[in-house]
Amino acid sequence: MMDQTLKKRRIPSAAMRANLIAKHNNKCAICSISGEHIPLELASITPLHQGGSMAEENFLLLCPNCHRYMDMGPKEIEFVNFLYQVLKTTNPNQNIQLEAIIGESQRARADILIKDSRKPNILIECKSNKAITRNHSSKIIEQILEYGKLIGECKKVLAIPGRLPHEIKKNFESHDIEVWDADYLINNFKSGIQKADSSYFKMLLTAIAGEQEDSRERALLGKLKACNPGRKDCYLYQGLIGEIIEELFCPPLDRPIQEVNDFTKSNRRDFIVPNYATDGFWSFLREKYSADYVVVDAKNYSRKVKKSDVLQIANYLKPHGAGLFGIIFSRNGGDSTGCLNTIREQWMVHQKLILVLDDTDAENMLLSPSGAADLIGAKIEEFRLSM
Repeated sequence: MMDQTLKKRRIPSAAMRANLIAKHNNKCAICSISGEHIPLELASITPLHQGGSMAEENFLLLCPNCHRYMDMGPKEIEFVNFLYQVLKTTNPNQNIQLEAIIGESQRARADILIKDSRKPNILIECKSNKAITRNHSSKIIEQILEYGKLIGECKKVLAIPGRLPHEIKKNFESHDIEVWDADYLINNFKSGIQKADSSYFKMLLTAIAGEQEDSRERALLGKLKACNPGRKDCYLYQGLIGEIIEELFCPPLDRPIQEVNDFTKSNRRDFIVPNYATDGFWSFLREKYSADYVVVDAKNYSRKVKKSDVLQIANYLKPHGAGLFGIIFSRNGGDSTGCLNTIREQWMVHQKLILVLDDTDAENMLLSPSGAADLIGAKIEEFRLSM
């Protein structure tokens, strides 16, 4: 449980707010609308649950519209333009092309292409997604490899403003695709980032550069990697999932309630997370998917989740009870037959939406600037579009 001292530290002080108002001349840092016309809000560049600092440098003064825009993340073309400016500033004599047309018999448009007569060309594909799932990463790999064929011999690069889970990053590298993540960009293009025009991505990378090595998300990730699948560590894993969901989901959700039975006491779930969100992603989930409560099970199996495990959590999901949205955290995900087919059946017949998240998904959420919302949203999109 979070004590009152920690709660207070997570709330910006009145003095900080006054300093930010003076720093931004009482105007939104993005659209410049005056605080005299509309109430301005404080927004953290790197979320506090991601280890974001309570220092003034990690906060902006934004109008409500720009605050929502920042939470959603800017358009991909904005990241392409930002990286292009950083590269041009860092190496002004290089032949760096923005949105270059590639191919002859078949043509495509590359985000950034660096040409060098002495070295292989560098093909850079930019993605601004805050969370990249396995399925999405496979499509990105396929796209980059196809673009590589159109160019011929070249160095292939994926550039992102965040971080990838280890497994997904290794998958890119196994296809000879170099990953320029936030850490790579900060370490290799620091001066270019500092000289770039003010933008969301400049603020984001500057904030990431100032993160503490012992941030909360790194600590939880370390605990997850140290927890062994199997019966021996099942209670350690359950407690750890409780910590992770409290860190990532709360707020806007209320703290998880542990080990809850239904009235008959025949169905028991590891965690119930009350969802009283009035706006944003979690409000959408409550309205669209009856997620009045998020029902969570933690399975520390060395095997994959099976049909019976899905039916267990499905039995707890009721429209007149906790609602119809559940998540199973498991070390290795679900099997491709019984688990997936049962999840599809529960959705089609009973409108119960159940997600199975593995260690890579948990790592993705802990690394994502937006926490859980982006990954869960991507998982729901993949599931719905597969129907």
